[in-house]
Amino acid sequence: MDLQDKTTNNMTSYLMLTGVMMLWSLGIIVAKGVYESVNPIGFSFLRWVVAAFLLTPVLIPQLRSQWHFMQSRLWHLLLLGLFMAGGSTMLMFAVQHTTATNAALFSASQPIVTVFMAWVFLRDKPSRIQILGMLAALGGIFAMATRLDLEVLQSLTFNPGDLLVLLAVLFYSLYTINLHRWLSGVRPFLMMLVTIYAGILILFPFYAWELLALGQFEMTPEVLWAIFFMAVIPTIVATTMWNISVGRVGAKQASIFLNLLPLFGIGLAVSFLGETLHNYHLVGALLICTGITAVVWPTRE
Repeated sequence: MDLQDKTTNNMTSYLMLTGVMMLWSLGIIVAKGVYESVNPIGFSFLRWVVAAFLLTPVLIPQLRSQWHFMQSRLWHLLLLGLFMAGGSTMLMFAVQHTTATNAALFSASQPIVTVFMAWVFLRDKPSRIQILGMLAALGGIFAMATRLDLEVLQSLTFNPGDLLVLLAVLFYSLYTINLHRWLSGVRPFLMMLVTIYAGILILFPFYAWELLALGQFEMTPEVLWAIFFMAVIPTIVATTMWNISVGRVGAKQASIFLNLLPLFGIGLAVSFLGETLHNYHLVGALLICTGITAVVWPTRE
């Protein structure tokens, strides 16, 4: 692949990653909308089950052709399922035990955690400008979360929910750097499907425990729609796009786009919920966009 083709390919991937963040932001809003009506493990479990139900009939031929390979990667598949399904479930628990500010700040550490792990496991060392870019993007999240207000900063407290956010960050980072190492050559949608299968196996005993402890939550039309939406948009569509993009540009470049999540969240809140846009939002947006540009800007090899 020549330089021009590589640049075009990367630009397409960066546009895909931006779209992924928009779709994941929509998923966060939908999940928040039914937050009080569902149990966290059950909601996650049923989301994965519906996604598997939709994908399986279409991908049976691919699954058959790759069956022996998948059997040889069974433990890797289970780990990927643990990282993805476990991370998403821990985040649902975390928001019940921590503040939105803390969740935003700790979630913003994921690009740095992912880059560090890519450095350790993949020997993909970041450049100085990329490190500065990640710090700038982190500063943007910090500016928005604290509203550039010293009193907000002084009032920050930490609690067990913050540890769950950090664990979720760790799991998502491990998923990102290992996906293409362990499933090299597998097509994107099949890659998504087998990860979903593994996630279902991992979550099932916890879902069974939740059913015994809390019972099944009511399947209202709103809850059913939310489960279907989460299965199709954030899971099948957005996560598959994420998997493709990570394979093209690498974990380091892809992970920095996660800092766009709060920007899209704010944009959606301003557009549809009538919330006010403040100066600290603009400062944070500028820092985040500057940081992303620094991380993905082409460098001489």
